[in-house]
Amino acid sequence: MRGPASALFLALCGVAWGASAGEPRQGGEVPATGPTFWGRAGGGGGLGAAPDAKAAWFAVAVARTNEGRYAEAAAAYGAAIAAGAESPAVYSNLGEVLMADGRLREAEGAYREAIAVAAAVPGVGSLRLDDPRARAQDLVLGYLGLAVALDRDGQARAAHETMRRALTLDSTMAVLAVAALPDADLFFVPRGEVLYYLGLARAIAGRRDEAADAFRQFLDEAPHSRWAGQARAHLAELEVPDVAAPTPRGAAPSAGPRPGAGPRVLAAGTVLATGGAAAPLIDAAWREQTAILDACLDAPPELRAGHAPIRLAVEMTIDRRGRVTAAAVKLPAGLALGGSATTFASCVERAVVTHLRLPASARSTRARTELLLGFP
Repeated sequence: MRGPASALFLALCGVAWGASAGEPRQGGEVPATGPTFWGRAGGGGGLGAAPDAKAAWFAVAVARTNEGRYAEAAAAYGAAIAAGAESPAVYSNLGEVLMADGRLREAEGAYREAIAVAAAVPGVGSLRLDDPRARAQDLVLGYLGLAVALDRDGQARAAHETMRRALTLDSTMAVLAVAALPDADLFFVPRGEVLYYLGLARAIAGRRDEAADAFRQFLDEAPHSRWAGQARAHLAELEVPDVAAPTPRGAAPSAGPRPGAGPRVLAAGTVLATGGAAAPLIDAAWREQTAILDACLDAPPELRAGHAPIRLAVEMTIDRRGRVTAAAVKLPAGLALGGSATTFASCVERAVVTHLRLPASARSTRARTELLLGFP
């Protein structure tokens, strides 16, 4: 088990860099002179300084993170911030444990705070980031965390843009390479998390085969992760032959399907909605996110061959945060898909649960939406 000297890790920002030497910390030793990365993260001037409330809460947060008690870790990071901790490290740590706890919108806010603090003019107020390399590292780590949180939140375009900013600052993704090493000081939580980061970064960098390998490893390492569905969706996109660049998840559909593609969603109408979300809001969400079904609609050869309009229904349970927690597809009786029917229905259900996002509401909602499929 790691003691305080080596446990002041960022769940995201885990590499320790000396503020003056700019070298990664080895083992458990901390330089005796100059504020270290860990000292900045914990809010003190180094481990030799007397502990204060900021450092104490930071240590509690790290301990709870290592125990997998992410909600408690988030509360402890919040207490460190309330006590005056201002480093990007604290906000990035907070973002990481919030994401591990499934609280994506809060995580996005924390990562944005980390980026804002890291981008602040050095020497303003109590924050002093006098080492440009450490400042750039904090920015990279903030952008990485925000990109992954946005991706998991179904905001594909924003995730791509944010990851490109991280790649601009660190084109080799050295931070992720270090985190992937066994027993590295930089590590992510939960177990296997760095592989998702690597997959997303490589995919956006155009390294499709390497990205697919990373997502496969993520699924092997963390098959029960709450983000396994998103990883499978990425993998499915990456395994499509690169005849044309695939439409990013959540992006607006193109003017029409490419040659050989299946039908597209032409219209959506919610015929039943009981609970907090009104039918017009559900319809609006579908209109903006119909591209989430493109990969499913391209798969069955029967759909690609037919040209008659198809009407199917999707029954959903939507929680108060606007996330679909369950979906069931009802295929029309006359639709001849043969052995592809079950696979197609499962693909649509998985895409809806994983990617469809609706506005938050006061109560959960049960809804039935009918989709009209055809060729534009």
